Amino acid sequence: MSARDAWEDKDFTDKWDGRNHFRDNPDRGEQLDLLVTLLADNCRADSLILDLGSGSGRVEELIFERTEGVRVAGVDSSPSMMELAKKRLAPWGERFIPVPGGMSELDHLDLPAGPWSFAISVQAFHEIPDADKRKAMAEVYDLLAPGGTFFLMDRVEFPGEALAESYRSVWDRQNRKADIQDRMTYAEYWESYSAKNDHVASLEQHLSWLRAAGFEVACLYLHYNRALFAALRTDTPGGNG
Repeated sequence: MSARDAWEDKDFTDKWDGRNHFRDNPDRGEQLDLLVTLLADNCRADSLILDLGSGSGRVEELIFERTEGVRVAGVDSSPSMMELAKKRLAPWGERFIPVPGGMSELDHLDLPAGPWSFAISVQAFHEIPDADKRKAMAEVYDLLAPGGTFFLMDRVEFPGEALAESYRSVWDRQNRKADIQDRMTYAEYWESYSAKNDHVASLEQHLSWLRAAGFEVACLYLHYNRALFAALRTDTPGGNG
C-alpha cells in the first residue's frame, strides 16, 4: 500500500496543481461542467456556498467565472493548498473565504454566518475515514438552510476485478472521447489507484450515509468510478435513516 498523498508538502501540492488532471480522469470536464451548471442554475447572487476540501481553488475559479456574486467558503486542512487557492482566486477578492481546517470539524471552524444555500465537495471525501465522512455529512445537514443542497462528487469503489474488462472498455472509450494527450492506460490507472491508501466508499454507502444524515438523495452522475450525489436537506434530521 502506498503512502497517502502529502498534502502538507508544498513541493507535492505545487506539482499536483500543475499536472494534467484529465490524464487520470478523462471525464473531468463533463463532471465539473455538470456541477457548475447545477450551481449556476440555482444560486442567487447572494448565495453562500460551503466547499469541503476546496484544495487549490480550481473549482471556485469555474464557479466565479459562471456565477455572478456568489461567495464560497473553502475549507481545507492543507496550508499549501490554501495558499495556492488564495493566489488563484485573488482576482475575485472577498468572494473566496479561506477557512483552514478539516472537513469533519465544521462545528469547530470559524465559518461565516449563514444561511448556507449550498455545500459542495469535489474529489475530497475519499481522503477521510468513513466515520469522518458520516460526521461531515451530518454537520453539513445542520448547516444548510431548509431546502439547501449538498452536491458531493467523489470516487466510488470499483466492484472488483471480475468486471475488469467492462471497466477497461469504459476507460478506453473515455480516453478516446476526451482526446487526452499522453493517455494513462487502464492498467496504469488500476495500478496507481489500487495502491493508494485512500478511504474510498461504495456507491451504496454514500447513499445510505446521506440518507441517515436526513437528506433526500439521488445519484445524478455515475461513470466509471466517479459519482455526483445531490442531497437535499429535509425538515427532520435523520428522517430518512
